[in-house]
Amino acid sequence: MWKYLTEKSIRHRFAKSRKIRAKRFVPYREASTIVVLADMQGAQQVGEALRVIGSEGKKIVLYHFTFALQKAGLSFPGIDTVEVSLEDLCQGNTRPRSEICRRFESLKPDVLVDLTLSDYLPVAYLVASSNAPMRLGLKKDSLAPADIMVQLESEQATAEGLLRNLLFYWKNIAVKNNNS
Repeated sequence: MWKYLTEKSIRHRFAKSRKIRAKRFVPYREASTIVVLADMQGAQQVGEALRVIGSEGKKIVLYHFTFALQKAGLSFPGIDTVEVSLEDLCQGNTRPRSEICRRFESLKPDVLVDLTLSDYLPVAYLVASSNAPMRLGLKKDSLAPADIMVQLESEQATAEGLLRNLLFYWKNIAVKNNNS
């Protein structure tokens, strides 16, 4: 029952965000704040790459999901880290608690990067709640799809490989400004 209610809420939030979100392409060099969603293993894999991105002057906020009862205390220098564990989830472990959602929605990122390799309802809930102008992620059967998606071989997919591919395509997409 909780799963059904959460999926319905995700669909509603995603439909609402499609109306109010100022969806646009944000060039890599213009992005100042990047929010990254990852599971625990993915967060450990991409920590160094995120630190390098942060050293380029970009603010990185990492939300990592630990599907265990205890928090792991993972942190990286120069990166704001928010850990979401099972105790931070409600409604049958399908949705983050309201304080996590409020904190997430208060962020004003330029780009949201979803590095999860599977569909997790708590992650989909946050993605649907985000007002980031651009969303990047893996192509999957998601309730809240990304604006730019890459498709990887499932047996070879890692969060580090996904981040590398997303950054490659994002940096190499050139946008012609017809207004100048």
